[in-house]
Amino acid sequence: MYDFDPSTATPLCKIMGDNKSDKGSENITRSWHNYTTFYYSIFKHMQNKELRVFELGLGTNNTSLPSNMGADGRPGASLYGWKEFFPQASIFGADIDKDILFVDEKIKTYYCDQRDPGAIARMWAEPDLAEGFDIMVDDGLHSFNANACFFEHSIAKLKSGGWYIIEDVSRDDWGRFQNKIREWQQSYPHLQFDMVKIPSTVNTYDNSLVVVHHKTSLSNSGC
Repeated sequence: MYDFDPSTATPLCKIMGDNKSDKGSENITRSWHNYTTFYYSIFKHMQNKELRVFELGLGTNNTSLPSNMGADGRPGASLYGWKEFFPQASIFGADIDKDILFVDEKIKTYYCDQRDPGAIARMWAEPDLAEGFDIMVDDGLHSFNANACFFEHSIAKLKSGGWYIIEDVSRDDWGRFQNKIREWQQSYPHLQFDMVKIPSTVNTYDNSLVVVHHKTSLSNSGC
């Protein structure tokens, strides 16, 4: 269904690598994640559109917090990468670490604890987040319960024809997501769900995605 080569670098691989994101790099066969090969295949036709892009998880460098990027991590790396790849887009992000929130040209970030439905609702009540999103990425806490909580309290924000992606699905959680997706397919019949294991020579543990596509698409959905 998805036509991409996980071993061949794309322009998005270089952009994300240059911005210190862990989604991919120009040296794609050595990258822990090679999501950028997949993302380029489904997003390249959208590159110059006026999109709204949201990503949960800025990449905290606070090593006391779960799912941190290490002390040398660059908070907001992926948001800067999306800004470069989508020059006409408005970029939004959120994180549980209030110390790394920032505002930059075309980028705004907000506090969110994705395990707390109340915190999620308060974030979505922000005026600048009232409109829906063309692309939503969950790169926050990489745990099944946190991912499921944020999805169920955020999927209504996905625009017609949009994409919602949960990153870093581990092999330990693969079966749990399969079971949950069977439930979601009943609750959200307008959405297409796919679980995508991306081949990698260096990461066989959590190099997988849950890919959700709003079926009521415009043209060139990428599928």
